[in-house]
Formats: sequence, C-alpha cells, structure tokens
Amino acid sequence: MAEELSLLSGFTDTDDHTAGTYAWGLEYRQQLLTHLDASFGYLNEGHLPDNHRDGAMVQLWVDSSPWRNRLSFSLGAGPYVYFDTREDVNFQGYQNLHGVGLIVTARLRYALSSQWFALLDVSQLTMLNPGTRTVMLGAGYSLDDFFSTLAQSQRSEPPSDSSAQSSELGVFAGATTINNLRSDKSTDYGVEYRYRVARHVDLSASVLEEGNGAFRQHAGVTGEAWLVQDFFSQRQFTAGVGLGPYVALKTYQTSDGRTGASVVGLASMTLGWRFTRFLTVRAIWHRGFTGDDQDRDIITLGLALRF
Repeated sequence: MAEELSLLSGFTDTDDHTAGTYAWGLEYRQQLLTHLDASFGYLNEGHLPDNHRDGAMVQLWVDSSPWRNRLSFSLGAGPYVYFDTREDVNFQGYQNLHGVGLIVTARLRYALSSQWFALLDVSQLTMLNPGTRTVMLGAGYSLDDFFSTLAQSQRSEPPSDSSAQSSELGVFAGATTINNLRSDKSTDYGVEYRYRVARHVDLSASVLEEGNGAFRQHAGVTGEAWLVQDFFSQRQFTAGVGLGPYVALKTYQTSDGRTGASVVGLASMTLGWRFTRFLTVRAIWHRGFTGDDQDRDIITLGLALRF
C-alpha cells in the first residue's frame, strides 16, 4: 500500500476576512483502497491577533484517478483536535482552550516524478471560533521506493534477534515551550523506559526535569500508551502516537499566584531509528494540556539502549 509524507506552507484567513497570518502543516498518508486514503497530520494556523492555534487531524480521502498519470484531485474530511492560546482579561493575560472541530480539505496533486509530487490544499476549519480557511502549497515524497531499497539492503545482512528486544532504556534532553503569548522556553532532560507489549502497542514511563519549567523548577513522571508502526521486520524505523498523564513531583505557582496543575495530560508523537543492533535514536514531541492555562510543548531527542 502507498505511503506518503508531505510538508506544506501557506496562509490562514478568518471567515470574516478581518485577519490573516501564516500556516504550515505536516502529513503522513496511507492508501487503504484504490480510491480511499487515510491521513494523520499536524496543522499550525499561525498567529492571528491575540489567537495562536494549532492541532492534530485525521482525515479520510476520496481520490480521483490521475489524469495523464500526473494530475489528481482529492477531497478529505475529519476531526481537528485543536489547542488554542487566546488573549484574555485575566491576570496573566491569556487562556488555553482545547476542543474538537471539523476540517474539510480539497487537494490537487501533481506528480513530478515517481517519488516526488507537488500539492495545493484548500482547507475549511469549522465548529471553531474563529472559523478559518487555509491555503497551502507543498511537496511530498512517496516512501515506497525508499522502504523497498532499505528492505533489499537488509536481506544482505545477517539475521539478528533485534525484533525480539522488547525493552528500551534511554536518556534525553530538549526544550519546553509554555503556550502563552510570549512562548517562554526552558531546557529539559530525563530518562525513559519503553516496553513493547504487543505488535502495535508500546508502554512508556519517564522522569522529566523541565529546568525552569512553567514558573520555577518543575519535575514530573510520565506514563503513556502508544500506537506504533514498525517499518521492516527488525524495527529499523518506528513511528507512533501516544497518550497519558504527566504527574508533577513538586508544586509550583503560576504567574497569577495559583498552584500549578499536579496532573497534565500528554498527547505525543515519536520517531525512532535503530542504527545499530542495540542503539536507537528517538525524537518525541509532547503536547501537555492542562486546566489552568499552563499548556506546553516538550520536544526531546535521546539515545536508548535496546535489550
């Protein structure tokens, strides 16, 4: 089945045409049937006046047959889970809102070669305040030949038992960005243990120190369940999405004097690359969502030992 990865960029316009800003997105797409695809993606709607919104989306696509093996049309729709930082008249001057909207996308796709293609997307985001429309141009790459080449190179290698290695212990470091109107940043680091419990399911636990964190030093432990997809029998590449809690180990004060949330929800994405029999490089992007306007992005890169 065809697999594609695309990067797009363009602009966002509100439904009442009173404001505009940039937009960009990233999408993974998987063919299900001859004229039916599914995709998972991330959309950043840019910085509208007093409103910063982004989110994750899942869409089902109906595709036309390509004209002259080059030009095709697709129509997609699905839920858009958004995170919105909006100016407010409270003490700290903003609030973090969460919810689910609807995204409908019309797409033109033009094949540049057997692997590369260009995209033109027009998306309408509804059931939101404000409602927006994005227009983006992008480029994509078909992963089929890439995976086939790597699979052929693996056949020439001696077999290993790496696929039976269910545990992974790693260290990581990165940065935390608080989702306020200033996007305050701090460094973070920690250790993670990950275990494969089923073919497409991982469980993970980590200890995370966010340095200055939200407001003063902040540390916590996480636990997440992951849906994962391996590429090749030896798990050379792994992609996944996760969900779980982040529990603070110490209390802290927000800028308006409140006690910070003791439990934060995490929605996460990860990519792993096993570059030797026992070592994996892993990147993780956590979106922490709270009920006290302390949402944050935690992006880490780490090295893990498989055993």
